[in-house]
Amino acid sequence: MNIRPPLHVVTAFAVAMLFGCAQTPAPPDAPAETHAPAEPRYTRELNLPPSGVPASRSSLAPAPVISGRGSKPVHAVTGVAAGQAGYVHYFLLRMPDETVEVQVGIELADQRIAWSFPDLGVVISPFIDGEDLHTGTANYTVWHLYGVRPFPDDAVMTRLQNDLPGRIAPWLRAQTPYCLDDGPKRNCMSCLGFVLRALFPGRGSDYPVMPRDFSRSGNPAQYTPNDLLLYLAGMLDLRDRNARLQRIARLDLPADLRNDLEELVYGMGAGDAAPLTARQKRIGDSAVRNVTPKSTRPKPRS
Repeated sequence: MNIRPPLHVVTAFAVAMLFGCAQTPAPPDAPAETHAPAEPRYTRELNLPPSGVPASRSSLAPAPVISGRGSKPVHAVTGVAAGQAGYVHYFLLRMPDETVEVQVGIELADQRIAWSFPDLGVVISPFIDGEDLHTGTANYTVWHLYGVRPFPDDAVMTRLQNDLPGRIAPWLRAQTPYCLDDGPKRNCMSCLGFVLRALFPGRGSDYPVMPRDFSRSGNPAQYTPNDLLLYLAGMLDLRDRNARLQRIARLDLPADLRNDLEELVYGMGAGDAAPLTARQKRIGDSAVRNVTPKSTRPKPRS
């Protein structure tokens, strides 16, 4: 999926994901009388605790630049839990054509996941791992990879948790459709575009304001979920590959996340394409498009 930047912006903002499906408007909620499941797998209702009061549009401000991520701890998880509202979660989807793609979403206070999902658009679903999500027109099998706390600073993280319902509520009410080609003039969102808008809201606009220390590791005209992962892990402000590998070695990370970060670090500057080796292993030998074979890597210098 791509987010097209405004033409006047020098540092162009575009978000690419690995989905092969076309833009699809979000369908209206299924009428109760037409084969609705007993327990719907997605909704557009927040239903959060009273503390999750939506913020008004006027209260939203550009996210502050959090410097020095390369020296901050990374809190990564393998599931949802109380206190993790705002965590960014990475998933794999088996698409209707049997290929496998990456999907990102954001955890809510009640441990559900908010995301822009193929066929559905912006919705909220239960946390899913190794289960199917039926959209009404297609079936997607969902595997969870890992979740990452997006801000190491406690005050910034608390603000995100408090404001998150208000940031996403307008898109839920509008039944914002999913699309690949996401941009400021499009009334639709890619999954990464949704997460970036939630993390880095613009003032007076639904378009995100990206931190100055958030850069692209691959295609200079596109941001990808891999760029977000490198940013959250504090890789982008380190001077070279060896410094990044040393940081990965020091961090306490889930095995899949560690493997994906190592592979990304070795591939920085060589383009950003497909699901990584650790992600491929997560679902076995299913059809994964454009997977780069894992190469033998030297050990980082101590």
